Amino acid sequence: MKLREFIQLYKSDSFIKTVADETKPNTHHAIQLKGLSGSLDAVVSAAIYYSNHQNYLFILHDREEAAYFQNDLQNLIPEKEVFLFPSSFKRPYHFEETENANVLMRAEILNRINHKEVSGELIVTYPEAMSEKVINKKSLLHNTFSIKSGEEIDIHFLTDQLFSYDFEKSDFVYEAGQFSIRGGIIDIFSFANELPFRVELFGDEVESIRTFDPDTQLSVSTLKEINIIPNIQTRLLDEERDSFISFLPKNTKIWFKDYIQTLNILFGMYDYLPMGSGTVSSGCAAKTSPKSTDWNREADLTC
Repeated sequence: MKLREFIQLYKSDSFIKTVADETKPNTHHAIQLKGLSGSLDAVVSAAIYYSNHQNYLFILHDREEAAYFQNDLQNLIPEKEVFLFPSSFKRPYHFEETENANVLMRAEILNRINHKEVSGELIVTYPEAMSEKVINKKSLLHNTFSIKSGEEIDIHFLTDQLFSYDFEKSDFVYEAGQFSIRGGIIDIFSFANELPFRVELFGDEVESIRTFDPDTQLSVSTLKEINIIPNIQTRLLDEERDSFISFLPKNTKIWFKDYIQTLNILFGMYDYLPMGSGTVSSGCAAKTSPKSTDWNREADLTC
């Protein structure tokens, strides 16, 4: 049996149809699903996604469980990238040590949902990651520099812009925050993309934009436009910050593995915060108060 046929079996199930109807766009119902064991939660989520193509946020217990769920969901929806929104820190409650890869993943997701009419994004996270405040949309947009194919650009202006974003000039780029210039070829490793960009100029005109593998130097994909942002974890510390929930597009459906446990973890984070850190969002409360905490629930969460 092919994967799509397998998902179609669940999608056509009367129970899944009922859940899909209750979670259509512009609906605000709180529902609960019980008895989902193993990877059945991901199967049901995939079937509902194919029924209602909209934005979903899945909140699991911890990083490990979130990673397993993301992997299951990605295998069930191979044509759609499923994002993991992690905590910036290497270890829970150790706020002095950040993980560059995690910072990059967070920036990529924020950039993605902030620069287009988002539709059908799938984001998986966990309470510790949600507790960190993120730069607000206005500040992120103000600190974003865009490059479009076909437009003219001054290479000296671009260099000054990258230096102002705390990028480092190097011979070759291999990590976020670096750029190199070789004639009419500009390589930029943005803090908001997994792979670096290669911008090729014909005179002052942007002839092509591609992502490439820094190890092999081979092109991966061709793009029409890219966004360059600074390290939002260190460069924009003085900017106003909001909760991740407030950053999400309207009508995003939020599913909890355990609603009560999520809130307990968020509230408990305050006991570990250094004074004045400003990394944890204000308390979150859902506009529903169901008594059971079994997986799975959708609700309007406000922070």
